[in-house]
Amino acid sequence: MTLEFGEQGPAAVQFAVSPMQHLLIGLNQHSSTPLPRRRWWRTVRSRVPVSALPFLDLVAANPFYFPDFLTPPMPQTRTGVSLADELDVISSVSTERLHDELGRYAELGPVPRPVARLLDGGNRQLQRVVQGIHAIYRACLVDDWPDMVKLLNADISVRQGIIGERGTSWMLADLDPAFSDPTRFELTIMAPVPIPARPKHEADGTEIVLAPNLFLCGLLSPAFTSPWQQPLFAYTATPTILAPPPAVDGLVALIGKGKAAALRAIGTGRTTTELAALLEVSAPAASQHTATLRAAGLITSTRHGQRVVHTLTPLGTNLLNANPH
Repeated sequence: MTLEFGEQGPAAVQFAVSPMQHLLIGLNQHSSTPLPRRRWWRTVRSRVPVSALPFLDLVAANPFYFPDFLTPPMPQTRTGVSLADELDVISSVSTERLHDELGRYAELGPVPRPVARLLDGGNRQLQRVVQGIHAIYRACLVDDWPDMVKLLNADISVRQGIIGERGTSWMLADLDPAFSDPTRFELTIMAPVPIPARPKHEADGTEIVLAPNLFLCGLLSPAFTSPWQQPLFAYTATPTILAPPPAVDGLVALIGKGKAAALRAIGTGRTTTELAALLEVSAPAASQHTATLRAAGLITSTRHGQRVVHTLTPLGTNLLNANPH
């Protein structure tokens, strides 16, 4: 497939953060599956609910082709895009488009049974697929998604900064070598099915949507094969962009890891035995920590019979409050 943007490049570049796209790419398992995807799948596969099977069967029908309506371009808004937003668009796909995109499976060989069921069942079967998507998202992705969104948005912010400083062509060239010519954008993509030509009026001003993805690994993945929707590309979120700076623990930097852990573990009061158990160290090691903390004025130690109870001083409390864990 060749997509020409013209000498001025794309008319607009928008970004999207897509939970639906992460599900599709994360579930697409074959011999060349990148490690991030395999690692995620090994972690969640035991949690996949039975109600997700209509969707899983469709994903497994052909590992190299997904119908476009499963990945609607949903550019970011101020409030973000949720899976519910994407599922609303998927649920409203027209019968004409559904049959057009599912019909492409026939060009790859015998029509798989899950595809035939969807073709025959129409909107009712489509809703079962949508319910399956929601079920697997709730079971396997929803807990991690907020943190993933932060990383994806960090990647987008950097790329938007590149556009502001050096222009869209530089950002695209940094994204993938396929965009390396700053004056003419022509992208050739190997696709498993024939790709209809884009409408002619788009030739000099195609709008594209770029979606960073944490499950890809050095790949640029076109997520469109027909003129039904604007071009959508998944790209690998850059690890150097995504890695947050290491958090500095001021308390550890000041008094060391062991003593910082002891000070935090003392809380409202601990005996030496309790402290040793909490820190998983020997009693003599715990006593050494408390002796140092006591000498620094951070704790007091009071004997009650055969028990010595360590408690925080006001200085110790203030130090902990200034350095939350």
